[in-house]
Amino acid sequence: MGAIALAAPARAAGPGDSPILKRIAARNAITIGHREASAPYSFIDRDQKVEGYSIDLCMKVVEAVKARLEMPSLELKYVPINTTNRIALVANGTIDLECGTTTNTLSRQEQVEFSPIFYITGTQVLVKTDNGAKEVEDLKGKRVAVLQGSSNEQSLRMLNDTEKLGIELVYAKDLGEGALLVASGRVDGFAADGGQIKVYAATKAQPKGALKVIGRLLTYDPYSAMMQRGDLEFALLVKRAFADAFRSAEAEKLYAKWFGPLGIEIEPELKTAFAIQALPQ
Repeated sequence: MGAIALAAPARAAGPGDSPILKRIAARNAITIGHREASAPYSFIDRDQKVEGYSIDLCMKVVEAVKARLEMPSLELKYVPINTTNRIALVANGTIDLECGTTTNTLSRQEQVEFSPIFYITGTQVLVKTDNGAKEVEDLKGKRVAVLQGSSNEQSLRMLNDTEKLGIELVYAKDLGEGALLVASGRVDGFAADGGQIKVYAATKAQPKGALKVIGRLLTYDPYSAMMQRGDLEFALLVKRAFADAFRSAEAEKLYAKWFGPLGIEIEPELKTAFAIQALPQ
């Protein structure tokens, strides 16, 4: 006897018991938190429009909210955020959904809820294109720049000590200075967030093609969107929207839209993450 397919129950319109959806309906607006200069993830373009890969994915949630509340003219508001205030603005309800470059960690899950993972990065190394190194171990005895106090410094220092690589760590104040140290030959590499240094190498290296990123991910830093904790209905709506984007390959298309022009192809780890999170309805 063949299996009987059971139809999924229809989802009721309206906010239901969701505090976040009730808040959105009362405001007649959904508020998105965004970064101002984290291209191509979340940034303000030359026309003062909020754009980016993270933003486009979050728009899938916005459309789902409009459909759920039956409010097609729901206003969309944007609030700029940074690394120091983003969690607080989500936790206190100032923004409904944060769409930027936030790493999903267990400690942060004590404060906020996260969407499915939509980007995977980690510590990698920026070097000159003519550098023959393929992994950080190939820089044994060399000078490598890091951002002081960063997880990238911690991971490199641990590997350096464990493998007795004899790498001399040099502190850079920011991404631009770290890259400049490499370009000028004052250091042999710069260990930092792989996604960010790939974008830097593709868009700011002078001359074009002078820098490249090498090595496996020394850390695992998955990006997710943030929302308030404790609202299971809204969290499920967000998960559905992302799962739909993964299942339909729309997420891969958005990745190609934003990273393709930079010559950055989607990593196998991220494709696997999309497939695993493409849950059925």
